[in-house]
Amino acid sequence: MNESLLPVVRKAILTVLHDTGRSAQAVESGHLLSTDIGLDSLDLAQTIVLLERELACDPFRSAGSSPTLRMRTVGDLVTLYEAALSAATLPPALDH
Repeated sequence: MNESLLPVVRKAILTVLHDTGRSAQAVESGHLLSTDIGLDSLDLAQTIVLLERELACDPFRSAGSSPTLRMRTVGDLVTLYEAALSAATLPPALDH
């Protein structure tokens, strides 16, 4: 996992926690989104919207992202966006 996206993901999670009246806490790549951080499905959706705006990337529409990737940890979320951003920067395949 590339650690360069971790601060962006961390900021989005902390923003959602703040906006929902919860105190900020440590957000590390190995933390479980639901158990350790306390995100529910709506919180996760809000986090994803923030990340899509910040990164100008929708990993669920990207050809390079795996729809079967489970987003259990902060690191899973980082990996999802890394794959989508990598796929978005690859040149299109040439047909011969």
